[in-house]
Amino acid sequence: MRFVLMVFFVIVCGCSSGPKSPSANLPDPLKLDVVSFKLDNGMQVLVIEDNRLPIFSLQMFYKVGGKDERKGITGASHFLEHLMFKGTKNISSSKFDFIVEGNGGSSNAYTTNDMTVYYENMPSSTLDLMIGVEADRMVNLVIKKKEFEHERQVVLEERKMRYENSPRGQVYMTMMEELFKGTPYGTSVIGDIEDLKTVSRDQIYQYYRQWYAPNNATMVIAGDVSASEVKSLVKKHFDGLPSSPVPEQTRTAMPDSAFKNNLEKPVELDIKGQSPSPMFMLAYPAHKAGAPESYAQDILASILGDGKSSYLNQKFVQTARPKFSLVYTGNYSLEKAGAFMIGGEIVKGFSPNSMKKELLKTVAQSCETAISEESLQKVKNQYESELFSGLDTLGGLARFIGDRQLLYNDWAYYRKEWMIYGALKVDDIKKECKRLFSQKAYVWVTVWENNQAVR
Repeated sequence: MRFVLMVFFVIVCGCSSGPKSPSANLPDPLKLDVVSFKLDNGMQVLVIEDNRLPIFSLQMFYKVGGKDERKGITGASHFLEHLMFKGTKNISSSKFDFIVEGNGGSSNAYTTNDMTVYYENMPSSTLDLMIGVEADRMVNLVIKKKEFEHERQVVLEERKMRYENSPRGQVYMTMMEELFKGTPYGTSVIGDIEDLKTVSRDQIYQYYRQWYAPNNATMVIAGDVSASEVKSLVKKHFDGLPSSPVPEQTRTAMPDSAFKNNLEKPVELDIKGQSPSPMFMLAYPAHKAGAPESYAQDILASILGDGKSSYLNQKFVQTARPKFSLVYTGNYSLEKAGAFMIGGEIVKGFSPNSMKKELLKTVAQSCETAISEESLQKVKNQYESELFSGLDTLGGLARFIGDRQLLYNDWAYYRKEWMIYGALKVDDIKKECKRLFSQKAYVWVTVWENNQAVR
């Protein structure tokens, strides 16, 4: 996940309430006026008024994801995401669909290692209704046996489609398992197969009761709404809902050191899969989201592998005799750790082992040959363009604010990010490049139909 900044101007109201953001005194390149308040039960609410169109985006962020699970219930966060659309004591699944689609709206959800998010994009006239629906889903979920078993099969099939039957998914999953072995990030967000087959309905419901509570939730609403009305409606529907001690107890018992990667030497795995050409991933331990070095890693990843004109694409793909048919890079900054990844597909006729050696040599040399004033400015320009697109919708704006509230407990953290990105120089990127690629420990995974090992 890349946390990048750009100038984006939004017409919003000038009202605000509640405690100031920790970044409140920093320059604000986005000029966002966010109304922030918290209920007595711990629920955080953020509101951005934008009255250009009679619509709004409501997003519910729950601070629970793959890293909060344990053996036996891996995949519980994602499994629960499916079940949250299956009805409550007051609203059946068909009624929920009717409420959303019948009003011309849309809804969906996603789960990551660090959070689970539900969102609806709706007409402004449904604000009271949708806030009530989210309050109902927080405490009144009903998990029927038949629907539970049906969703179990759906999730198992989804896992097979995303990983077992997808060479790219298989190489990514194996990389994460090896890079984060022994840490809460070392299991798939979708869950281990055996856990998905054996987890009980009672276990998932207990997980729901522990983590789906107002003190573990942030509601973000962006659009044609009144902040004062939102505050009144949120109090109407959420005041009095009980908090849960589990989130805070779990985080206290799980210090940052528990997420530290203990990789001490290279791990190299060649796995038999369905890819007719070798697919690969090279990954290094990296910094967590918000660490100053993680921003230099973002820039480095883009210089090396973002687009046809990037360094590795020019070296291995856009040549007279390509050695890769595809190459890409990414800096995956999680809340507690990170992974710097280089992936792609090797052209038939080149052995994975020889290409691994050439890639390792090339990235080490790239610290001096790829990073320049020109390449740095090009990436900063790309980031600006990408964020114009990303924040040009109410949903994109709500997610932008909500992500930062969940990861940093500070919706305005983008102000600090803006300053960090703006201050990065060529020498900063080179320094982080040398540190990253001088590490003795890395993970190299290939998936290919000609490999022998089955995993």
